[in-house]
Amino acid sequence: MLFDDFKPIVDTVLNNWTALQLAVEHGMGAPGGNQTAQLMSVYVTRFCVENIVDADELTEVLEDLMDEEFETVCHDNSPREVAILLLSFLNLLKDGHHEELRNRIEAMPKCQKWLSAPIPDNSAPPQSHGNPDDDTTSSSGEDDESNMNDTSNSNIAAEPMDEGEPGWTVVRTRRKK
Repeated sequence: MLFDDFKPIVDTVLNNWTALQLAVEHGMGAPGGNQTAQLMSVYVTRFCVENIVDADELTEVLEDLMDEEFETVCHDNSPREVAILLLSFLNLLKDGHHEELRNRIEAMPKCQKWLSAPIPDNSAPPQSHGNPDDDTTSSSGEDDESNMNDTSNSNIAAEPMDEGEPGWTVVRTRRKK
């Protein structure tokens, strides 16, 4: 019952989360970002109602989901803001303060309900808390090397790639002299 009451609230909050919306609109992560965001809403709802959660823990879950599912890192503190908002709504719901909860939700900015579409039955929920260094996507080195050196701008040449933080690659270009 709590899940059914809290899920539309999570949808509303995630519908208003600009970072998530931009990640989906710009095709960050795997194809099917809208469906992944819908599954993320289900996962976050279950996580909140099935566990005793604090803001730090939920913030970490949201950051992990954005990173792992959408290859997006939020430097704007929005995952924490979303976590705090979700937990305050959950507490109002659990405490039976339905009038205050409804007023606070109605005060939120109106937006398109893009997360409310039905999810196909064959969908798998997002995988959170995996090993961030476990990159399951790969490509052949030959294609990468030929694409890296194939440039339409003759004034730019590719420099060798540097390993930044684990799991990230830094690519720099330099001007030919």
